[in-house]
Amino acid sequence: MADIKNTRSITQTTAVAQIIRQLSATPEILRLVNVWDAVTARVISALPGTKVIATAGHSIAAMHGYPDGENIPVDLMLASTAEIVAATNLPVTADLDGGFGDAPQTVRRAIEIGVSGANVEDQMKPFDNSVALMESVIAAAQAEGVPFALNARTDAIVKECVCAR
Repeated sequence: MADIKNTRSITQTTAVAQIIRQLSATPEILRLVNVWDAVTARVISALPGTKVIATAGHSIAAMHGYPDGENIPVDLMLASTAEIVAATNLPVTADLDGGFGDAPQTVRRAIEIGVSGANVEDQMKPFDNSVALMESVIAAAQAEGVPFALNARTDAIVKECVCAR
């Protein structure tokens, strides 16, 4: 396991996670811009109106020479994400793919490095499996005491539209 540096205390992570909660409760559209390293995190954080940073799992994997879809080792993905968290004071929500074989543990580890929210598994699968996965992720975040933001999104619709053309 790689030595992954914790970049925020649990108190700091909780505080920035509350920012995501507050922003999500307003009628304003919450725009998340994807970054893949500390440099892009600093650049995007400095743009007016940026309130939350999101990691781009595909780009982080590609930067290290891996194809998307949990081919990058989880330790390397989390170490790269920790560098992003360290580069900004803004909340960071991470693309955690399908959880790297243990979604609750991956979420706990992400929270430990200062991540305030995540996308977990954005591909189509049986409904009951998806519900169970999301429940396990939420339970893991609640056990850490952080108001973790679980982002809802899907690539399946986009892929279907692209394939239909």
